[in-house]
Amino acid sequence: MKPTGAADAKPKSEQVLEASVATLLPLVRYLLLEGVNYPLFVRALKPVFVRAAQLELEKSGVKINDSSVSLLSGLHRKDIRELNQTRGASVSHSGPVSSLVFTKWISDPVYVQKNGKPRRLPLRGPAPSFESLALEITQDVHPGSVLKSMEAQGMVSCEGEGGAERVVLLKDSFIPRDDLGEMLAMFAANLQDHLAAATSNLKGGGPPFLEQAVFGSELSEASIAKLAGLSRRLWEKHSLEIIREASRLCEADQGCARPQRFRLGNYFYATAIAAAQSQGAASDTGSDK
Repeated sequence: MKPTGAADAKPKSEQVLEASVATLLPLVRYLLLEGVNYPLFVRALKPVFVRAAQLELEKSGVKINDSSVSLLSGLHRKDIRELNQTRGASVSHSGPVSSLVFTKWISDPVYVQKNGKPRRLPLRGPAPSFESLALEITQDVHPGSVLKSMEAQGMVSCEGEGGAERVVLLKDSFIPRDDLGEMLAMFAANLQDHLAAATSNLKGGGPPFLEQAVFGSELSEASIAKLAGLSRRLWEKHSLEIIREASRLCEADQGCARPQRFRLGNYFYATAIAAAQSQGAASDTGSDK
């Protein structure tokens, strides 16, 4: 019988590639539904590999040029030159403006009533008004455009006429169901930071980020519905607490050296065990640490 041992183990790069590819199945299924096939996806990956290689070379103190980027990324130098000339597409997402406006509206004491509910804001004028709120988030987008976007998503409504117009927040969570652009921006920002936290933990070398999950199987549809409802209620309660504390700290930290950002995410997903197994997903009960 042939002995087994460390020599028979797969190379680390192969193990990493297998695990990474397994995570892509839901994404690829969505891409195919939206008309994005394999050639289009591969072509779009080129600027991502170039930018990632540049960041790794910069971190290592290695001189960045077409040759070093080509060696690390595996792309031909001709491709790299062309991408450098066109600058490629953005591979970083910070999230939609409407989301930032919503978050400040429900957390900033200036825009919140004593009972914790968001104020009905005058359309224009000094704070607290919708105009001042939008301008505190960005001066690159006109407050009127932000308002139209949030109205289209069913997030706000305008009451009154003339100088008495007030803007009312209608939702208690930001889920831009009717705006594909906003949804895709949130999709990219959330998944990008989730992957950044997970890959940072895999690399090690620093304090691990919070990146855990609770999972279970052999449950009925009714039980799954109960757990989904419980998850939403707990998230709504604790996320508001985090938002308010983050807003307070943000005000206190104005002008600090080396400012940083954060994102705390949450998700709940359920499917039939047979479907999960066909996708190679875990079907145990417990939690990962």
